[in-house]
Amino acid sequence: ICCVYSPHTTCSVRVNEWERGFLEDFAVLLRRLVPSEQYYAHDDWDRRTENVCPEDMEASNGHAHCMSMLLGPAGEAIPVRGGELQLGQWQRVLFLELDRERDRRWTVQVVGV
Repeated sequence: ICCVYSPHTTCSVRVNEWERGFLEDFAVLLRRLVPSEQYYAHDDWDRRTENVCPEDMEASNGHAHCMSMLLGPAGEAIPVRGGELQLGQWQRVLFLELDRERDRRWTVQVVGV
């Protein structure tokens, strides 16, 4: 099994099709479900007292945390056979940045091969 994991709370790793139309549709859906313009207590610096870092104060990202929670687990487990990922014909491993562009990392661990 190949485990692919994101240690970031505003990113998500998912398996789906890499196709421009789908990716555009999905981005529109996420923005409709979780609009960045609405109030998020996470971004209210008069109220928030936990897990505060100066970088977060520069750009609101409450919406990105909510999107990440809706998308499910922080990683995927993909079967491996004969040294090959057993993805469907159109499936790809997608690393989704839900916040703003910046350096990110992900962890890939292969077990039992």
